[in-house]
Amino acid sequence: MKRTPSLLFYGTIGLFMAAFLAYPLWGVFERAFFFTGSFSPGLFLATLSGSHTQQILINSCVLGFAAVLLSACIAVPLAFFIARYDFTLKRVVSGLVLVPMILPPFVGAIGIQRIFARHGLVNMVFDIAPFDWFSWSGFWGVAFLQALHLFPIMYLNMTAALANIDQGLEEAAKTAGAKPFAVFKDITLPLALPGFFSGAVIVFLWSFTDLGTPLVLGFRQVVAVEIFDRSTAINNDPSGPALVVCVILVTALFMGIMRRFSAKEVLGGSKGSRGALVQKPSKTMLACIYGFFLFVLCLSLLPHFGLVLTTLAKDWFMTALPAEYTLDYFETALSYKGIVLSVKNSLVYSSCSTLIDVVFGLGLAWFLVRKKVRGAWLIDAVVMLPIALPGIILAFGYLAAFSGTILDPLQNPAPLLIIGYAVRRLPYSFRAAYAGLQQVSPEFEEAAQVSGAGSVRTITTITVPLIGANIVAGAILAFIFALLEVSESMILAVKEQFFPLTREIYHLLGKIPDGDYIASALGVLCMFLLAAGLAGASAIMGKHLGKMFRV
Repeated sequence: MKRTPSLLFYGTIGLFMAAFLAYPLWGVFERAFFFTGSFSPGLFLATLSGSHTQQILINSCVLGFAAVLLSACIAVPLAFFIARYDFTLKRVVSGLVLVPMILPPFVGAIGIQRIFARHGLVNMVFDIAPFDWFSWSGFWGVAFLQALHLFPIMYLNMTAALANIDQGLEEAAKTAGAKPFAVFKDITLPLALPGFFSGAVIVFLWSFTDLGTPLVLGFRQVVAVEIFDRSTAINNDPSGPALVVCVILVTALFMGIMRRFSAKEVLGGSKGSRGALVQKPSKTMLACIYGFFLFVLCLSLLPHFGLVLTTLAKDWFMTALPAEYTLDYFETALSYKGIVLSVKNSLVYSSCSTLIDVVFGLGLAWFLVRKKVRGAWLIDAVVMLPIALPGIILAFGYLAAFSGTILDPLQNPAPLLIIGYAVRRLPYSFRAAYAGLQQVSPEFEEAAQVSGAGSVRTITTITVPLIGANIVAGAILAFIFALLEVSESMILAVKEQFFPLTREIYHLLGKIPDGDYIASALGVLCMFLLAAGLAGASAIMGKHLGKMFRV
């Protein structure tokens, strides 16, 4: 009888993932290939062969690769400096590298437009003739913003990979007469490739399916915006589901590539091997480290700087900096009826989804760590899949699967927003609990079970107090990233009364007088909220924080 609650609990999780992860994906395929009631791949192939579809797919792929390239140019040197050198303020530097993550790129787009506008700060300071940088190339504006936001993910993965390399391999190469650059090129970099590809795949997929940034910057010739535009005609147009299938196939392809390279990670070291080689930098190298870091920090803070200035500006036209400053937009943002409602909605949606994540994440982590079941790697992969699953896929899947049902998001999106947030943020709670359980001896739990306690009671009375800090860290990340979710919020919330915070920010842009400034004020509030959340999670998780962003 004691097994019954456990079976019910894990059965519930299985049904939840099947109903709200697997079934919506099947719903997309059904709409794409069975739109007429029978199997008809012709509609899918016709959509795929269209010149417009091919162009937006190419644009999205090129955008993804551009974001990866720009992110790598920043992340790889930073990761190498942090992993290989011991210097003063190293902990401060490694912490500040995460600062760009505190601003969602679509919100940063509001601020960066002010910096690079025709009469913006850059043109005025450097006395450049009026030139709108992002109107000239919205593509590079989007890629630039995405790279500034996403390079910390690649940095975290690269740092972990470099730290796991056996220093004996590098020392052997140096003893054989290899120069430092040759050691890096022939030994270090190949062994760190699994970490690089893990980060690169997440950056690519995030960029490939980013909806908010292209919308704000006006670069609409990408697959995410096209899917967003076609989501309202899902029942009458099979081209939308066909595009989502293309995104699913691209996601599966790159996930397969990442898994293939990640499988080689064991070649970097073995049991008993020494950790990575860490040394004191020379004065010249130390200057290079600090110089590069300051350059990256200044560059990555441009969107934050522009957003704050936009929020505080009372009069900002034809000048490098605002002529007058005001706090009125904060006051308006906190009193505007639609904004207050959207904040309440987001708090409710995010709180409910976080509660689901904590319960399911802890239960799954305990099951995998303590039970040592066969196929644990497969369960782990399924649970971590949503971190690489674009929100636009899941949102469109919910439209395809649940339109016309009691969960129809066009009538009331709240249930599916909560569920969607929970599904995509489950990896954070799961991985945090998993890391905590690996650090805690199972002896106390075994003693409780010997005394007759069941699994549920053991977890609630023994496990939770022991790994409470990890649970809190995972919950913080799940909550703040749910609060600032863009794709699902944009697609599922079509009625203003159900708008979450990010949907309201987009709604404000250009919709009411001073809408851009009020949206900027909301963006600043989001920035500080995300900063506090990441700081709290980082303080609790420490070096294990990087595992939260690894599939």
